[in-house]
Amino acid sequence: MDPKVDGQIQTEWGWLVAIYLFLGGVGGGAYTIAAINGFMGEGLALSTRVGLWIGFPALLIGSLFLLADLGSPARAILAGMKPGSSWIARGFWIITVFMILALLHLALYLYTDIGGAVLAVIAGAGIVFAVLTMAYTGILLGASKGIPFWRTGVVPVVFVVSAVVTGHFTIMLGMTLFGEAAAMGSSLRTMALEAAVLVALEVLVIAFFLQAAFKLPDQRESAERILRRRSFVVGYFILGLAVPLVLMLVVYGSLAQDGAAISLPLVAVGALLGLVGGLILRQSVLVCGALPTLNIAGFQFRRVARPKQRKPSMGMLPPQ
Repeated sequence: MDPKVDGQIQTEWGWLVAIYLFLGGVGGGAYTIAAINGFMGEGLALSTRVGLWIGFPALLIGSLFLLADLGSPARAILAGMKPGSSWIARGFWIITVFMILALLHLALYLYTDIGGAVLAVIAGAGIVFAVLTMAYTGILLGASKGIPFWRTGVVPVVFVVSAVVTGHFTIMLGMTLFGEAAAMGSSLRTMALEAAVLVALEVLVIAFFLQAAFKLPDQRESAERILRRRSFVVGYFILGLAVPLVLMLVVYGSLAQDGAAISLPLVAVGALLGLVGGLILRQSVLVCGALPTLNIAGFQFRRVARPKQRKPSMGMLPPQ
């Protein structure tokens, strides 16, 4: 049975939602890394500044992609009306509060001499809402009860870890663009080691997610579909995880020998590949979400998505 014909694969959420999930993760991850590095002293000040510059704009741009998918700003406003019963409404308020905190933190950090205690309080609250934002991108999928592949507690964990990785890579890319190689050898070496550890953690989490999906009949078909996608295996696993991991380890070793100038291109390439991999991960999880196959008395039945009814258009109606 051709899934493109029988409608078994969901088609409601595509690239626009994938980009929103990706940018929301980048914003939350970059802010989290920046806020944590802010507690670690002047040695990582550049990463803090770059990360704060990334957090709010990334989430703002991602929200515009979500609005484009919704088709109307009014629908976005209505989305926040029932936080007691809707994860979409809860996410609306989580993201709103996080964007306010991220913008406030950026403004105070750049344009005031406010004390460290105040910034520490804002950073602590910002980290909480950044983590909630990253987790929400996975919880939103889990709230879609018709797709078993999404309805698991592992998906938010996958998205949080991937968001931190992509946010980290975005900061490293910004450092290569706006920093001086001779002045940031030590901080870039620390960031490279952090990136390698985070990527290794993501490998373990995504492997656990796919293994767990294979054990459940309703999720196995989606897991098989995602592993048959060349873009996922090559674009995400190899180019988005394996190559950046190797490059970050090479950068870590070369910076120990004062090879900052040589390491900058490697950092940029590794960071870009990691970011592309993060986007491919989200798009693949979305498009491989399949409706469950029901097994009744030895027969298999596939749930078929009901086709949308065409919207009425303005103009004269044809004769009956």
